[in-house]
Amino acid sequence: MSDLSLRMKQAWQTRLDGEILYFFAFVLYFFFSFIRNTTFNPYIGARPFNLVSYMVVGLLVIKIYIFDRQQLKSVFLTTIGLVIAVVSWRMSGSNLIIVMMAFILGARNISFKKIIKWYFWLGTVMLFMVMFFSLTGVIQNMVFVAKGRVPRYALGIIYPTDFAAHVLYLVLAHSYLNYKSLNVRYYIAYFIVASITMLVTNARLSFICLLLTIPVLWIAKHAELEHRPVAKLVASLYWTSTPLLAVITFFATYLFDNTNHIFYMIDHLLSGRLSYGNMSLWRYPITFWGQKVIEHGHGGSAGMKVFNQHDAGYFYIDSSYMRLIMIYGLVVAVIMVGIFMAISIRETSAKRYVIPAILFIVSISCMVEQHLLELTYNPFLLALFAEVGTNKALEEKTIEKQKL
Repeated sequence: MSDLSLRMKQAWQTRLDGEILYFFAFVLYFFFSFIRNTTFNPYIGARPFNLVSYMVVGLLVIKIYIFDRQQLKSVFLTTIGLVIAVVSWRMSGSNLIIVMMAFILGARNISFKKIIKWYFWLGTVMLFMVMFFSLTGVIQNMVFVAKGRVPRYALGIIYPTDFAAHVLYLVLAHSYLNYKSLNVRYYIAYFIVASITMLVTNARLSFICLLLTIPVLWIAKHAELEHRPVAKLVASLYWTSTPLLAVITFFATYLFDNTNHIFYMIDHLLSGRLSYGNMSLWRYPITFWGQKVIEHGHGGSAGMKVFNQHDAGYFYIDSSYMRLIMIYGLVVAVIMVGIFMAISIRETSAKRYVIPAILFIVSISCMVEQHLLELTYNPFLLALFAEVGTNKALEEKTIEKQKL
């Protein structure tokens, strides 16, 4: 029997289990979601992405209720979480919340490191693929030119800041996978990546987050060493960043006054994020369960037209915290902030500081970027139920699979 025939027979005989189902859903959704935010999208449209989204949720629900062994209490809480996500999805019209919630709840008995490995390699390959096709003219490489700023290249992604955000989250994934080996060479490499990204996209806020990654991770590593009380104290406070920054973002947006010089300067530095967030509060009420918010951003071909018309009709809520409140509702906003806190507090209590450090950077990025609920950017919320620490049962299960 040839090697190919043997492999096909082994693949056929492999039993379907929760892990295989989860990663199939992960890869399928990641591919279509990534393509959705590139200039390939006009050739594909929204319908395939939406169909895949609902199919993936269905697969994850099967994994949760059939393959996962849960106690009755856990099943009840999981069901409540899914129901809340469904209500918010129906009220807001955005399926991001139900997909993210399904992936979070479906991550039980799945190695978080394995999730991040899949995320990193899928994201890296697809980003380079999109860059290649944009530079060779297969798809559009949109260039945004504004007065007082250098040309900003999107390299096949729908907007330069989205490209920079991809780089930021891939660096965070890389740092997690190589955390034990992090040294000066890695930090220099991250600095070079940040500088090149800034040169290409002129995405200042992502550049700042990329630079902050270096000292934040350095402190986290030193916090795990003996006789480093200062580093340990700082790292143990990383979990406070999400609730603190969420509250600061909301009140800064709510109290924004364009006639106040300090507010005006901060808003200018944040590229108008406070003013447009404040505009959302004037246009729409704050709800418990979410609502449909009509937006016109700069992303894609339609966004390019808005950009070229000097932002006529432009309205977009960039901050993830404000998007949670205004689009998905207060209930979902509290749950998502709570998930950040729960993961960081659990890891801090176990004296593992890498995920709190990464979530600290993500929390800063979420003040000005909209990617909190997008799996192609932020896979770190899956750490809530995924296996992060050493799990003997999971290791034995993996060894058993390898023997098969």
